[in-house]
Amino acid sequence: MLTDGASKSRLGSGHILVRPTESNGARLVDATVNCPHMSPPLWALNTCLGLHAAGSRHVVYVPDNPLSHVLAVLRDRYPDVQTTIATREEEAFGIAAGLYLGGQRPTVMLQSSGLGNSINALTSLLVPYQMPMLVLISMRGDAGEWNAAQVPMGRAVERICHAIGLQTTTVASAEDVADTVALVGKTAFMTRLPGVCLLPRRVTVPAPKVVA
Repeated sequence: MLTDGASKSRLGSGHILVRPTESNGARLVDATVNCPHMSPPLWALNTCLGLHAAGSRHVVYVPDNPLSHVLAVLRDRYPDVQTTIATREEEAFGIAAGLYLGGQRPTVMLQSSGLGNSINALTSLLVPYQMPMLVLISMRGDAGEWNAAQVPMGRAVERICHAIGLQTTTVASAEDVADTVALVGKTAFMTRLPGVCLLPRRVTVPAPKVVA
């Protein structure tokens, strides 16, 4: 339901843009979801290209809005990649550990806020027993974040990973995603340690351009 003073426009099936009017002083809200009539964003296309190039054919994930674009591309263009939804992040890492033991090269996708839920699984299972996987983290709390509750964990992600012995690599741009993801994944499977690739908001949710 829209609050008083808000306007709604529909841009194709499943795509709703909610814009509170200036009279209520509310923040602009973009409540968009995947639309079958819209082309996938370049960063999502390249994320799928990169994980596929790294040899990953099974993705375990906890739902996240930007990562839904990746899932849509996998569903439509990569029939050889299986996806499994998890209810919590530590569960996702546990499932991925089982996939690795079964001979797979798994990928885990999660939001940065869920890293805290994953610490025990990472430090007591994956790291000491050298279970590699590609870890894609959709960042919150970095530049452009509107939710203050996301900032503390978002700022701590890299330091937490480094403290437990995991290397992190941050994607520089949408054009660089494929090469970066592939390199992180291949390195992880060669070194038998989880490889963490950070997807910053400037890439997954680019801010509107400032015009004069």
